[in-house]
Amino acid sequence: MLRGWRRRRRLDRRARRLLRGILSDPRNLEGTSLRPAHASRADLIEFEAEGEELRSLSFVLLRHPRPHPFSTQHHLVAERWQVSLSDGPPFRPERLRGLNVSRLKGESDGRPAG
Repeated sequence: MLRGWRRRRRLDRRARRLLRGILSDPRNLEGTSLRPAHASRADLIEFEAEGEELRSLSFVLLRHPRPHPFSTQHHLVAERWQVSLSDGPPFRPERLRGLNVSRLKGESDGRPAG
């Protein structure tokens, strides 16, 4: 049991370092809307491993898109991405889906509550 926990923790640390490295390298982000600056806003959700080798990573990125610089709308969008590690570098993150969290909170017009 303790051995399994240590293995999972070791893989988790390795997955987080790898995710930061992938998002910090512009070559991995070509053809996506991701930028190296997004590395600080990405949260690792899960990873797949076979033995001690990582196979894929899933992460969420929080964004605050604004349709126009002078717009009063404020939205919070959570995008889920996945990276397959079996193809080797460069790694290409794939966007799985996006979710407008502001609308889930009942803020249909995008204006902050209050």
